[in-house]
This record gives sequence, structure tokens and C-alpha cells, in this order.
Amino acid sequence: MERERIAHAVLWPADKALELLVGALEKAGVAKAASEVIWNTAKAALGTQFKLANELLVEGAENVPMEGGVILASNHQSWLDVQVLGASSPRRVHFVAKSEFASWPVLRSLVKLSESVFVKRGGDDATVESITEALRGGWAVAMYPEGTIPGEEQTPRVAVDPKTGLLPGHTGVARLAINAKVPIVPVGVSGTGRAFPPEIYPRLELLRMPRNSPVTIRFGKPIQPDQYLDTADPRRTYRELTDRVMREISALVDHRANYVPLEVPVAQPPKHAKIGVLLLHGFTGHLNTVNGLVPSLEAAGIPYAMPVLRGHGTRYQDMRGVTAREWYVDAEKALLDLWHSVDRVVVVGLSMGGLVALELAMRHPDKIAGVVTLAAALKFADPLSALTPVLSKVVRYWPSPESFNDTSLKVNCKNYPMFATDAFASLYAYAKQIAARLPELHVPIRILHSKKDQIIAPESANIIYERVSSPHREIIWYQNSGHEMGQDLEAEQVFKDVMEFVQRFERKPKIAAAARATA
Repeated sequence: MERERIAHAVLWPADKALELLVGALEKAGVAKAASEVIWNTAKAALGTQFKLANELLVEGAENVPMEGGVILASNHQSWLDVQVLGASSPRRVHFVAKSEFASWPVLRSLVKLSESVFVKRGGDDATVESITEALRGGWAVAMYPEGTIPGEEQTPRVAVDPKTGLLPGHTGVARLAINAKVPIVPVGVSGTGRAFPPEIYPRLELLRMPRNSPVTIRFGKPIQPDQYLDTADPRRTYRELTDRVMREISALVDHRANYVPLEVPVAQPPKHAKIGVLLLHGFTGHLNTVNGLVPSLEAAGIPYAMPVLRGHGTRYQDMRGVTAREWYVDAEKALLDLWHSVDRVVVVGLSMGGLVALELAMRHPDKIAGVVTLAAALKFADPLSALTPVLSKVVRYWPSPESFNDTSLKVNCKNYPMFATDAFASLYAYAKQIAARLPELHVPIRILHSKKDQIIAPESANIIYERVSSPHREIIWYQNSGHEMGQDLEAEQVFKDVMEFVQRFERKPKIAAAARATA
């Protein structure tokens, strides 16, 4: 990602300075002694920092054996987790870092200074054996069996196991504990994901400093490996022990303090016998901006409504004087008409239609099963859009901006070439109103946005994701599309993702007893 490359470039001077320092310490033969001094200094400094900034609370530290090898197996919510664990552990800890970090500036040198270990995903025999020997020699090794942070890389938060609220555990912790015959101490860290989520770093989608949210770390009772030794089926044993570790870690975590609060076990959203879909187009948009979903809906036998919102579908001059309230009224009427023939409705809205979809869900949660926003117009990419209230008083119409990244796909585009500035001023004000009301939204939501949206700032998706109160929420990012997600480069995948969400709320019909008897 471009932002990550920029961040790495900014860190280059510090990275080089650290690299020279590590090299000098190794050359002088004092790297190990220096590591101990650096560890103790950093531990004290970080402990003070987290207590002052995050009211750090440490519980169960007495459960960590002070001698002999031990694995500290922790959940993973944030890049703060390593520092919090290091600052809270009653003894020196060595970390296991994924091999990709060997190329990350600054971090690669810090891993060396802390006498931690790089390991390939899936493990490599030589490194695993060296960690095993270190455990036998008395090391305390910290590991994250989830393998990554939920929400980082390509792993969405919804991928967590509903029973634990954590990603399914990898078996490396169990394998090492059994082979080295050392205990596992489960560790639950709470609050770091809220204080410093991966959206801030490493994804750099939210450009803000870490928050002073409270952080708690709990060390659980050691799990002894004795009963898991010398079994007939080692792989099954590794899985059994891993699942036990994940359950015990989960019990130590306050999942309500996550970036996205969870109630564990995670309940699935209710299903309904008959689902309908309301499709809402965007500002200046034609129905063909969203009607790419229609063939799939018709093939699945799902009823739908696709209203033309006030001022659209004719000529751009007809937008003059139209307000956001009128768009909402038109959409609400279509929702109520559709709802009379179904049990619940999934509202799918593009851009302006995404804002309307959000308000409908706030006002009619008893009628709406879920919401899908496509590039919801919460925050505009052009900073000059803030001048629209002034511009609308002197200029009636303005050219519509380019909304395709592949302009050859505009052949079927029937959007207005111009827009009424007073209507846009109403949309701009409406976006601020909806942003302020996001906590009122409690229904499940899927947020779709492109990283290359040139009209609506991609940050809009993160704002919606963070502020709504929905227990079921998720973001799907696209890498190539422009703002017109339903017609641009990834349109086919966009509608697949929308359809998968819609069908999530369908109750599959039960096979009749007679049909079963004749089957």
C-alpha cells in the first residue's frame, strides 16, 4: 500500500541508526548484555507509560512461573500487545515474530535487540527446534496463536470463532509446549484494540494518535502439558490443546473493550422466511448504478424495489431545490410498500443512497434485517466541497466529477453530467447529520468501499464501522474501482458480496416430512 511505503520511507533514518547500533554491539561482543539493559529500561518506561496513559491493570502475574521454560499464549488485538505484555510480565520474555517482519524498518532491529525469533508461517524445522531448545533451557516465550490481528492484512474481524471471539488458534503453541514439556500460561489483553487498532497502524487508514483507553492484562493459571504427552494421534492432541488454550485466553479477555465490542459467544443475526431488497441509487445517479444486482435477486426469487429518488431520472435541472429530506421520504415509501409483502428488508444504498439506507435502518429497525452501504457519502474527498453552501448561492450547476477508474466502462452510464449546487449543499449537510447519528444504528451492516474512490474518502467506511452500534458489522475493501462501484472494474465482485450478505438473512425452507419419506 502507498501509505505503508511512505511510512517505511519516513522510518528509514531511524532504521539505519538502529541497524548500525545492533551491528556495533554485536561486533563488540556485548549484544547480550546490552539486550538485558535495554529490556529492563524499556520495561520500566513502558510500564509507566501504560499506567499513566491507559490505566494499565495487571492481574494474575503470580501465575507466571519465575523459573524454567514457559509459553505465554496471548490474544492479539493491536501492535501495542507486545509492549503491554513485555511491560507486564514478571520475568524477561522473548517473542516469536513472523518472518515478514525481518524486512520491516526499525522493527527488524528491535526483534534482534530483544533476542526474539523470526519464524516462517507454518513453521520451519530449524527455527522450531531452536525455540524448543530455548524453552528447555528456561526461556519464557510469548506467542500469539491467532497468527495475526483480526482486522489486519486480509483477515476480517468477522473471521473470529463465535465461541471464543478470537481467530481460530494455530497449533504451534501446543506443539512447542508438548515437545519442550513446558507449561502454557494463557494471557488475555483487553483494550489495546480500542486504543490502537490496526486501522491506525499498520493499515494507516485512520490518521490519529493512540487513544488513552483503559488496558487490562490477565495471566491465567498454567496449563500443564503432561496429559497431552505420548498420545497415539499427535495432530489431534495438538488441536485439542490449542482449542483449550483459545477458550482459556478468551475467558480472560473483556471482549466489550475491543475496537468492535463483542458479546461472546457471538450470536448469529436472526433469519427470516421472506427477505426483500431495497436498492437506492446515488446523487446524480441513474438506476443502472445499482441494477446490476437485479439478475441475482430475480434468480433467487427475492422481491425488490428500486425507486427513483426525487430530482433524478429526468434531467439535471430537475435537481434544483431538491433536498435530502425528499430523498429520504421517497425511499421510506418504497421501503414500507416492499415490507408489506416480506418479513424483513435488506437496504442496499450507493453513495447518497448509502446515507439514506443508514437513516432508514435507524428509524425502522423492526422492518430492516440489514444494511449494505456502497461508498456511502459520509465524507467527501475534495476538501473544497465544504464551500458548497457558499457556492450554491452564486452558481446553480456544477460539472459532475469523474467517478470511474476505467472510463471505458462509462458506455452505459446515464448519470447526470451536471448537478444542482443547492441539492449538493443539502447532501453535504445530510452527511454531517448521519455521521452524528451513527451510534443509533443497531442492525447488521456490511460496508463496501474502494481504496481508490475519488469522490468519497475511504475513511468514510472506517468512520461508519467504528461508530455504529451494530453487533454484526464488517468492511469489504476493493482495490481498483472508482466511486461507481456497481459499474466499474470490480462490479461483479461487488454484487456477489452484496448478494451473499442478503442471503445470510434467509431462513432455508425445511424439507417436508413427506418429501423426506420419498427421498
